[in-house]
Amino acid sequence: MNRTHAIPALLLCLLLLAGCLTGCGASADFAADTIASSPMASPADNNSSSYQNSALPQERFDQDGSFPMTETAYDDIESGSTAEAAEDNLPDFAEKIIYSGYVTIETTAFDSAVAALEQTVAELGGFIQDASVDGRSVRRADGSTAVVDRWANYTVRIPAARFNDFLSRTGSIGNVTSTSRSAENVTSQYTDYQARLDSLTIQEERLLDMLEQSGELDSLIALEERLSEVRYEIESIERSLRNLDQRLSYSTVTLNIQEVEVYTPTATITRSFGEKLGDALHDGWNGFVRGLQNLMLVLAAALPALVLLAAIAVVVVLIVRRSVRRSRAARQAQLEAHAAQPAQPPVPGRETTYVVSPDPADKPKKKGS
Repeated sequence: MNRTHAIPALLLCLLLLAGCLTGCGASADFAADTIASSPMASPADNNSSSYQNSALPQERFDQDGSFPMTETAYDDIESGSTAEAAEDNLPDFAEKIIYSGYVTIETTAFDSAVAALEQTVAELGGFIQDASVDGRSVRRADGSTAVVDRWANYTVRIPAARFNDFLSRTGSIGNVTSTSRSAENVTSQYTDYQARLDSLTIQEERLLDMLEQSGELDSLIALEERLSEVRYEIESIERSLRNLDQRLSYSTVTLNIQEVEVYTPTATITRSFGEKLGDALHDGWNGFVRGLQNLMLVLAAALPALVLLAAIAVVVVLIVRRSVRRSRAARQAQLEAHAAQPAQPPVPGRETTYVVSPDPADKPKKKGS
């Protein structure tokens, strides 16, 4: 190539290279300016401009200022409210635990134990949710009725902060034979309810704004229907949150109080074989005596009915015997009257046929018998 032509070609390449570098720099500056001027770069302005830029763009309004309700508008409401709910009003992530317990108590002084339980609940700031007392009725010799072997079922609500204190104080009511407790973590459920409630509250505010701006009848009807659905969901979630708050504030304890004559041993002791054998014989004898006593009580309770049934049975037997005797006597008298009648002579010209029944003794015997 000629040197004269090479110099202009080199200059042309240098010019092209400079143009490329200049374009890349301009693009970078333009991108930086765009990021700096965008709403995302200013968190304070994001919430104020999101309602106009995202959920309700200005070009969607009609000429008269009304906003046509379409499926796209509903999608904008849902997406916008979810984004703002995630940024504002962050839920409290403290652990939310619901405590509950179950206690079985034996007592030899039933009335005192029930009174002590109710007093303990009142002292700890709780309340009785459910209570029932029942027993076995017996009739005494003087005709009065007494209730023995009583039991009571209580469901009490105790402030969550005094839950462990209440369980420890149940030992003063009577002999605690069994106890159990449980804890239910509802933190995730509570935060989900709270986030959903915030989202629905934002939707309600936006729908109210749209009702003020909308002028078409169809849009008003659609907005009111959607607003009714949102408010119903808000009320439902608020009820669920109130229920959870109550269960979180007051723990539930179920108590079963049983009236007994002797306490069941609950302490763990070490016994020898002789002690175990003696305890087994003692328990077996006591069981036999209690079973015999229970049988005697059952028979004593059923004695009036047994006497009445026995009297009815004797009367029935006497009636049956008398009827049998009467039937036998009537048959015997009939046979005697028939035998006493004289034999009538045969009528001339009439043949008399006698039927002789074979005698079983006249049957031919089998060979070899």
